Amino acid sequence: MKCVICQSAMRLFLSKGFPEVGLDTVDYWRCEDCGFVISKTHVEMTREAWENLNYKMHAGYQATRTTAEDDPLLVGRLQKQAEMLCDVQELGILKRGDRWLDYACGDGRLSDILLQVYSLQMLKYERYMPKREGYLDGGALVPGGFDFVITTSVFEHLARREQFDAIENLLGKQGVLGIHTLVCEEVPADPAWFYMNPVHCAFHTNKSMEILFRQWGYKCSIYNVEAKLWLWFKSEPKEIEAIIQGANVRSRRPHYIFKAGFVDYWKASPIRRSFTDTQNPLTR
Repeated sequence: MKCVICQSAMRLFLSKGFPEVGLDTVDYWRCEDCGFVISKTHVEMTREAWENLNYKMHAGYQATRTTAEDDPLLVGRLQKQAEMLCDVQELGILKRGDRWLDYACGDGRLSDILLQVYSLQMLKYERYMPKREGYLDGGALVPGGFDFVITTSVFEHLARREQFDAIENLLGKQGVLGIHTLVCEEVPADPAWFYMNPVHCAFHTNKSMEILFRQWGYKCSIYNVEAKLWLWFKSEPKEIEAIIQGANVRSRRPHYIFKAGFVDYWKASPIRRSFTDTQNPLTR
């Protein structure tokens, strides 16, 4: 099996089961070069089975709950992400009135917060939720048709390289990509790790994200710790760096980490002691 990120060889990493959803054994394979981990079981799953699993896991709680069992800090994080997007728009990094898209938006709460609190419009697309008013259908996802595309808790659900590329292809030549997912220096070899659930099949390392970043032609990125959100840019790094340097001298406003490359912020082991341990600095 070849890594979908760097095409290096992969080896069996660990196995675990989710009998409650009919997955008795799930085999996770790890890239020997970049450390990316993916479930071979999910890769080999039929499209119908994969879609049914996603629908069952996500359509229920997002419509009825304020937080998800596997993500208890969801609402607060969405508020910080909306604050960050408004701020970078005020800084001129993103432009009000451009075509913004929340890809795989779930119940659309991030877009709703942006509109209700900041009067910013972001379009919504979701494949695995019941069709709702105001959502785009698949036919509206035109390659190059968007200036900003954000994915929150999406990259861990993608089992094939073409799924990653399809998201990036939605952006214009100078489009900005927003990503929220868990990235770590090394994926824990622990079947009990909280992030390994029935629909999380892809686990990213700093090295694998840097490779993907370069493959897609990005030149620099910023990261906000409170929002746990990266923005990737194809603009010249000096342009973005100058804006961020000015932004970071402000008080009581979002602070950004800049890098001419992928911001590899998370270095420690991403182990969470419990779902309710909000004091744990590694909870993300």
